[in-house]
Amino acid sequence: MAYSVTLNGPGPWGFRLQGGKDFNMPLTISRITPGSKAAQSQMNQGDLVVAIDGVNTDSMTHLEAQNKIKSASYNLSLTLQK
Repeated sequence: MAYSVTLNGPGPWGFRLQGGKDFNMPLTISRITPGSKAAQSQMNQGDLVVAIDGVNTDSMTHLEAQNKIKSASYNLSLTLQK
């Protein structure tokens, strides 16, 4: 089940990613910092990151995903899957 989350910026957003095309693993949320913007949304550890700001993450490397997240200055839109 996919759902969308919009975090209001600027960062830090308060979550950590793992995986990516270069690791042959889907991008997933590996950690959420307590009290952070991510913790106040409905994001959960282990959720798959389907899209970052509307861009599908299927072919993204870990670094590309990190850079896409870092480049979001005002809002960060994520499409996640439980």
